[in-house]
Amino acid sequence: WLHRRMPRANHAVLYGWPDGEDQSRALEQALRTTRLERVVLLLEKPEEAGWADGPGTIRIRKKSLAGLWWFLRARYVFFSHPCFVRRFPADVVSVNCWHGMPIKKIGAMIENDEPIRCTHTLATSPFWGDIMRRTIMRLGGDILAIGLPRNDRLFTPDRETLAKLSLDPGRKLVLWLPTYRTSRRGLPRADGIDYGNVFGMPDIDPEPLNDWLEQHQAVMMVKPHPMAAIGNPQAWPFLKIIDDAWLRDHAVSLYELLGASSVLITDISSAVIDYLLLDRPVIHAFPDLAEYRISRGFTVEPIEDYFAGAVVRCQAELIAALTEEIGGRDPHAGRRRKLRGLSHEHQDAGATARLLAAIGL
Repeated sequence: WLHRRMPRANHAVLYGWPDGEDQSRALEQALRTTRLERVVLLLEKPEEAGWADGPGTIRIRKKSLAGLWWFLRARYVFFSHPCFVRRFPADVVSVNCWHGMPIKKIGAMIENDEPIRCTHTLATSPFWGDIMRRTIMRLGGDILAIGLPRNDRLFTPDRETLAKLSLDPGRKLVLWLPTYRTSRRGLPRADGIDYGNVFGMPDIDPEPLNDWLEQHQAVMMVKPHPMAAIGNPQAWPFLKIIDDAWLRDHAVSLYELLGASSVLITDISSAVIDYLLLDRPVIHAFPDLAEYRISRGFTVEPIEDYFAGAVVRCQAELIAALTEEIGGRDPHAGRRRKLRGLSHEHQDAGATARLLAAIGL
């Protein structure tokens, strides 16, 4: 009732998670050049600098009266996760950016969540737009198959990112993004098999993996999902376990790091859909595929038809697949490019500009 009757001010609120995620970064940067009087970042820890804000940007704590006040008065709201309300008033331009195209079941497919009523929901293509509507947006609003703002940041020049991290440009960067099996926040979930390590595989031995990376002129960074607890980051000479704090300390975002990588390893992260834009090799490290299919399930089946690369279940298979990809064989290039055509209506760095044009900013 209060939200419907609150007068609108000429500002936008960005509600993302975790702090510093690339949807908010891309939007904040683009909104600086619009007619908005303010851009308001709602953050869990606004005091922690992640990047330089524009002159019209302010940071407010999410769980605060000030955060609620700015939210209720905003003419524009961009969110990647459910925020203060599930139904926005009609005079608020409300954009559900979500946090990637859902390969695993979410929303109505698993928990019968109350749908989010907003004016626009983003998708990377009509194919994924239909899935978004069936999973999290069943009441009104437009599906904009224009891409995700965070994907624009994949095209950040590799040399800039590698220089920030002091990485040897002669070594190939392999990025591993395992998803979680046991959630540490939000709704409690236990999917597939939790192997009790950051890799999400039963037999990973870091020492020989580090030796292989050294021999093959590569470096690997493993970033577990923010909903997975990993303890303190660890590092070997060519193998590093990192987290959001590590990225913040190095002034690099996840999608800048992803854009600088030569190979992506993941199980079922939505980042694999985004990574298709770069047309680079993908390896699916998914030892508990059968168990995950039963406990969580997928939005598309048979899921094997939607994998962009080799599926590996142990360290030996992982190293064999990496050897092919690092060596330049790229045996799954044809499959990957077919999936890119299905998954991306636009294959450029213009998603944020298209979004602002669509909503009249």
